[in-house]
Amino acid sequence: MKASSSSQTDYEVKRFYGNKSHFDYFKLLERDGESLLDDCQNYIRVLLKHDKGLLICGTNAYKPMCRYYHYQDDEYKYNREISGQGLCPYDPNHNSTAIYADGELYVATMADFSANDPLIYREPLRTEQFDPKHLNAPNFVSSLSFGDFVFFFFRETAIEYINCGKTVYSRVARVCKRDQGGPNKFGSRWTSFLKARLNCSVGGEFPFYFNEIQSTSQVVEGVYGGKKAQLVYGVFTTPSNSISGSAVCAFRLRDILATFDGSFKEQEGMNFNWLPVVSYKVPEPRPGQCVNDSRTLPDVPLNFIKSHTLMDQAVPAFWGHPIAIRTSLKSRFTQIAVDPQVKTPDGKTYDVLFIGTDSGKVLKAVNSESPSIDKTVNTVVIEEIQVFAKNVSITNLRVYRTVDPNTGLEQGQLIVVSDDEILSIKLERCYTDRIASCSECVALKDPYCAWDEKNQKCTSAGSPRWSAGQSFLQNVALGYHARCPDGKCHAFNTPQRSPQQNPSRPGRHNDLMGNSIPTSLAEIDHKGPAFGASRDSERIYTAETLALAVGTSIAASLLLGFVTGYFFRRRCRSDQVDTPYGADLYVEQRRSVSRMSHDAPPPPMNLMNHADAFLPPSSNNKTINLVLNVNPKNGKNANSSADNKPVQK
Repeated sequence: MKASSSSQTDYEVKRFYGNKSHFDYFKLLERDGESLLDDCQNYIRVLLKHDKGLLICGTNAYKPMCRYYHYQDDEYKYNREISGQGLCPYDPNHNSTAIYADGELYVATMADFSANDPLIYREPLRTEQFDPKHLNAPNFVSSLSFGDFVFFFFRETAIEYINCGKTVYSRVARVCKRDQGGPNKFGSRWTSFLKARLNCSVGGEFPFYFNEIQSTSQVVEGVYGGKKAQLVYGVFTTPSNSISGSAVCAFRLRDILATFDGSFKEQEGMNFNWLPVVSYKVPEPRPGQCVNDSRTLPDVPLNFIKSHTLMDQAVPAFWGHPIAIRTSLKSRFTQIAVDPQVKTPDGKTYDVLFIGTDSGKVLKAVNSESPSIDKTVNTVVIEEIQVFAKNVSITNLRVYRTVDPNTGLEQGQLIVVSDDEILSIKLERCYTDRIASCSECVALKDPYCAWDEKNQKCTSAGSPRWSAGQSFLQNVALGYHARCPDGKCHAFNTPQRSPQQNPSRPGRHNDLMGNSIPTSLAEIDHKGPAFGASRDSERIYTAETLALAVGTSIAASLLLGFVTGYFFRRRCRSDQVDTPYGADLYVEQRRSVSRMSHDAPPPPMNLMNHADAFLPPSSNNKTINLVLNVNPKNGKNANSSADNKPVQK
């Protein structure tokens, strides 16, 4: 991949431009040593390295084709070509995913021109064809290999919600690597395919869901709250025709596996609700598990799993709620990449999140509470970077690291991909020429940056030097360090001022598009659990902040409505009946009461024996009497209860 470098202040940027005559629709990346392979022309949708070489599949003018290349003499050479049906989509706009696991190719894609035949495939096995219980208009996002299983992440129309309307849910599906199909008619079908819902929502009595998954990270192994865990981060959004919102949620692989060991979900009839399957209806051996030889399985569990692919419980988010939320009409999250377990001078580790948007921005964020508390989220935005134009969507993000041969230090790069451009920027961006004090450096809350006491500068030397005994000051959780010489805490939560008014603050810098914008230091609010604020008045909030705002708005609306109605009623209330219709009805009611008072006390007021009060008077002004059938033997009302009590509604 040939790249052009641009030397701008504070940035070391490398760009790769595609064919300017039309869009190349860059989407995939694969690292090969010190090179990056990208898709050029032909809408490449499968690009995978394997033990023997390289597999590339393209749409090929709606006739998918795949080619194998083997590595020889420091280059890839063409080997053979095969049909790409079932391996690559026909339309470049159809989402697909593929992965090599234990030498086998696993693909989730569309197998026909009209996208009516989605499948998850590994030769010769596939999901059931034209069966919405398996796949119902899915959009595949990603895949990963873990343990005995291969997992697929996608969004699809929720079949369990179909009786209440149409909606989209996020899913994770799994298949067993040892699955060889079943006997007889199940020979070309998965015997282990199961799927479950992913729950990324703001909790409460009526949870607010981010239902549509857009991207996931690779598996991240780390320590959170003193406990080891393996996580997958994902980007989720609301539907395009609803409240515009985006969120980032993390899911623990142990929770995903536990969900697949839970109850199945079923619908007994066409108009029945989807309910959990009682345990005694589940056959043995339990359907969906890995077995030594699936071809020996009996027909009973195979028939069961064919119609019971959905699990009852959803996979919960790791921290119980989203890590970050953005509500904005101007942009949505599209992609996520994670630099896992970045070590700081105090020995703590943080996952640094890079979140791409459809407005050309990359957000760099970190959960400052993750090393100490496993159920608390305090996510802050370290910076926002305008890498592309505001109307350009980011289609892929990738973090990769190399070792500098001259210094021996590890260097990190973030690869940012759009439809027609690929860009590389540094992970460590500490603005050493603009941050002049220790407190400003610590207030960044950037795990990559620390104040070097010896050289008196903010540096991004990285963990090799930090662990060598040199004195570096940093505090990601608080953004303040007591040993800073100036002794000030720069939380950057006050209104922005110019550099002349506040010389201790950083000045301004140019974004990657060449526009002059304020630095993130002067704009981002690090106070409390807020996830920060962007330059264009967009806000990013945590789940608690959003729930509190919604609840307060509802309570205020109810109180305002009650007060307004009360005073309006008092103002408009009158003892006089203003209309002839009302006057006649009032007089008629009085006459009826007068007649009844000569014989017996009036019965209690209810709708049945005062039905005339709700009827207009007749033209001859005669009273409409209510006739009751009375049994002459016992004197009881035949139309009512035995004790002649008023009928209650």
